[in-house]
Amino acid sequence: MGSTTKYIVGEKEILLKIDKKGRVLIPAHVRKKLGFKHIIRAIVEERKLVLEPIQDPLEELTSTVLEGTEDVEQQIFELRKRAENEARKKVKARWS
Repeated sequence: MGSTTKYIVGEKEILLKIDKKGRVLIPAHVRKKLGFKHIIRAIVEERKLVLEPIQDPLEELTSTVLEGTEDVEQQIFELRKRAENEARKKVKARWS
């Protein structure tokens, strides 16, 4: 984003810059406090953008993989792609 300037307004409010590509950098301490890791859900409510943490499909699958699986990495990759595709379908349906 180019600038490390932080605009702290209050304990629960921070002003963040939007860069030329439309990206917003969420400070590390905020991500940690909210449990944001690799994937978050963004919900548009009228004139608000609500961000919610969701379980990373890879982490979820890793914790449920059974011992003795031949190619764990390949199975996790395939399951993750399926989960990402399902998430994309839900988002697309919501915006249609």
